[in-house]
Amino acid sequence: MSADGVRDGGLFLPGNPTSPRRTAVRMVSLLAWVAISLVSVPAEHRPVTAVLVAVGGTAVVVGGQLLGRRHWWLTVASVCLYAACGLALMALVHSWLGWVPVIFGVFWAIIRLPARWALAFSSALVVAMVVVGWFSFGAPAVVGQLGSCMGMAILAYTMRSARQRAADAERLLESERQAREATARAELLAERQRLAREIHDILAHTLSAQVVQLEGARLLLSRGADTPAVLTRVEQAQRLARDGLEETRRALESLRGRARPLDEALPALAADSGATYASEGAARDLGPEVSLAIVRTVQEALTNARKHAPGASVSVRLRYAADETSVEIADTGAREGGLGLATTGAGYGLAGMRERAELLGGALSAGPYGDGGFRVRLRIPT
Repeated sequence: MSADGVRDGGLFLPGNPTSPRRTAVRMVSLLAWVAISLVSVPAEHRPVTAVLVAVGGTAVVVGGQLLGRRHWWLTVASVCLYAACGLALMALVHSWLGWVPVIFGVFWAIIRLPARWALAFSSALVVAMVVVGWFSFGAPAVVGQLGSCMGMAILAYTMRSARQRAADAERLLESERQAREATARAELLAERQRLAREIHDILAHTLSAQVVQLEGARLLLSRGADTPAVLTRVEQAQRLARDGLEETRRALESLRGRARPLDEALPALAADSGATYASEGAARDLGPEVSLAIVRTVQEALTNARKHAPGASVSVRLRYAADETSVEIADTGAREGGLGLATTGAGYGLAGMRERAELLGGALSAGPYGDGGFRVRLRIPT
């Protein structure tokens, strides 16, 4: 449909109005109508018939070429002129061929115009046809042609409905395609965000642990310590680097549904950070997403404890309950400079842990604990 509300396509046929097939059909139909009109009327009426047929034929040709263009009203005017020529044939020459332009005008209006305009236009043509036909041919002829007009109207409405259903189906398919693309983009962005969060947590943990070991090695060297003691610190930093790479690989695997078991991951994290570890309740499989959220929360909390409370005692406690699983990471030392979790990393510290918990229907709390300590607690329904 054009911007002005007129449906694009040929004058009486669907599709491109200037396509060779539709132009040929239109021209053959027009020539047949012209020939039959001139042959079927008496000789004394042929001059008038020739003029009317010429005008009507020109209207058909011009209207067909203008359909779908900006000046849509010229097409409507052409159809009106074509129908008017038919009415003139009925009134002046009393030719039954005058019914043809009127009936096809009704057909065109129903199949091409918007609904309200189609009803008004076709109704006006039918009324004009009845009035002129009544005086030119009498009631029986009008009744017969009304039947023909009704048949054409039903055909046009059927074609219009079929085209509308096809257009609706095409729009629906396009909407579904766009929805699928939007969903795919959203999933890709979510996957990238998850990956960024995993890499951040791994780097924050392993790099900070390496810094601690290397700083210890530097202090030992500055105090003239033996080479084996320094070498132990360097080897520990090297091991942490290898573990970080391995943890990155495991993180990617966990994103694909292959998370490391908690009874392996949490004790190892606690041992690397010098923290104590304990678990309560019967261990069970929590699924990759819940397990990963717990591991990353413990990892981030241990990293922050190491950064802001060096030398403090840190404990990790995992608790399995009937309807939830919780983990608590607490330290006993004061945080230097008053820094909190929200200031760590690149915005993936406290915010990232809370986001993980909320995505799984859980909750995360973090705040002062005991005498100058700090505690992080994660609870997830399971």
